[in-house]
Amino acid sequence: MREIRGSDPRPLLVMRDCDMCNGKDDALLSRTLNNDRVLLGTQWFHCVKLDRRVIEKSHPFHALFGQERNRPHLFMTSWDGSLVIPLPGTQSPREVWVTMEKVLSKDYKKNPTTAVKSWLRLLNHYDTLDSRMKSLREQIDMLEVQGRTKKAKSMGKKLAKLQADHTKVKAEEKKVMDLVLRRAPKVKTIADFDAEAAAGVSAKGGKSLLDRIRDNEKKDEKKDGK
Repeated sequence: MREIRGSDPRPLLVMRDCDMCNGKDDALLSRTLNNDRVLLGTQWFHCVKLDRRVIEKSHPFHALFGQERNRPHLFMTSWDGSLVIPLPGTQSPREVWVTMEKVLSKDYKKNPTTAVKSWLRLLNHYDTLDSRMKSLREQIDMLEVQGRTKKAKSMGKKLAKLQADHTKVKAEEKKVMDLVLRRAPKVKTIADFDAEAAAGVSAKGGKSLLDRIRDNEKKDEKKDGK
């Protein structure tokens, strides 16, 4: 779990390929995640897809799907592994979402169901704005070809307003997408990076950058003294 999780602080959604999937990357996904709400929900997970050999004991990640009976096709787990929910791959989109909601609520502060409803509403708004902007651009192009620059300029103002609305919706979408991790990753400071670099040099038996600077300062002081 630690290996596949890496440094990603999100909960995990782990899937395995199988013979029934016929080697198609999207076969299991299309059968299991055939729902807009579920597909949006995957954005809040660290998704991992393992090949069909994972059921073989020689596979390095075999322990994740090592069950002899009722082996799941996928499972979702909180970041720390304290909540693990396996799924057979035949569940309905609603069942998948219920599982997602449980796991997401474990690792995020905001309600995922409320967020995904708002997200879908914003996506519909995007579609409406995109359609209207496309229509206006076509009209403006036609007016310019006809030499009706005054009318084209008036239409251009309407287009600018729609573009501004599009920018606002994008900003709102960014807020909606942020469920706020309970285990928020620490933002590294310059001091953190310096400490890591120094530790790396020391681990290799060398002197840290700060030590080398101090040594050079001492050498300069001796030269000045002479």
